[in-house]
Amino acid sequence: MKLCDAHCHLANLAEVMPLKTLVEEAAELGITHFLSSALRKSELEYYTELTDVTDSKVLYSAGIHPFFEACDLEYADLEELCQRNLIWAIGEIGLDRGNPEYAVMEKIFVRQLDLAMDYRLPVVLHIVGHQQQAFDILRSYPLKFLIHGYAGSLQAFNTFTRLDSYFTISERVLKEDKHDLLKAMLKSRRFLFESDITQYYVKEGEANPLLRAQAVLDEVAELYNIDPAILISIQAANYQALTGYSL
Repeated sequence: MKLCDAHCHLANLAEVMPLKTLVEEAAELGITHFLSSALRKSELEYYTELTDVTDSKVLYSAGIHPFFEACDLEYADLEELCQRNLIWAIGEIGLDRGNPEYAVMEKIFVRQLDLAMDYRLPVVLHIVGHQQQAFDILRSYPLKFLIHGYAGSLQAFNTFTRLDSYFTISERVLKEDKHDLLKAMLKSRRFLFESDITQYYVKEGEANPLLRAQAVLDEVAELYNIDPAILISIQAANYQALTGYSL
C-alpha cells in the first residue's frame, strides 16, 4: 500500500541533498506521495520541475509562515498561485508564540484565510501557542484544515476537532508525555503521518530523511499493536478527503 508524507519541505531539502534520488528510493519503499510546503520565492519554480522528473506525486502548498525568518513569500505570490491553480492548499500559516508582533501576525493569518475562502482551498496550519485565539479565528471559516506537527494540549486538540480538521502525526508526539494526545489522534481517525523534513533537520549521517514518515508510522503501530496496513488505509482516506486525489 502507498504512504504519503503529509508535511515536508522538499525544495528546501533539495538545496543540500540529491532529492531526485531520495524520492525515488522512498517510492521504492512505499512512500509514493508528498504534501510539501513552499515558504520562499526561490522554491516555487522548483515544485513544477519536480513533478516532471519523478514518478512520485508531489502536491505543494504555499504560505506566509508566522515565525520563519527566511520566509519571503508575499500575498501577491499566493494570489497568483491560486489563480494559476498550482497549489493544493494555503500554508503553512498560523500563529506562533515566538513572534512578538501578534497583531501583525494575526492580520497576515486572517488575510491568507480569506484567500483560501475565495478559492475554496484547504489550509495547512502551524499553531504553536495561541491555541484558543487560533480556534476563535478558524471557526469562522468553513474550510478543511491540516494542523501539522501538532503537539499542544489535549484540551486544545479536542477543541480543534470541532473544525473540519486533520492532524499530522510526527516525532513530536512519540514522546512519553504526549501519549495521551497521540491516543486521541488515533481515536479520531483524522490523522496522517509526516516527516516535516527540511535541510535544517537532517541528522548527521542520515542517508535518506524522507524515510522518517514510514519510521513514525512503524513506531505508532508497534506502540499500540496496530496493523500498519490499517494506519495506511486511514491515512489514504484522509489524504483523499483533503486533496481530492487518491493515493
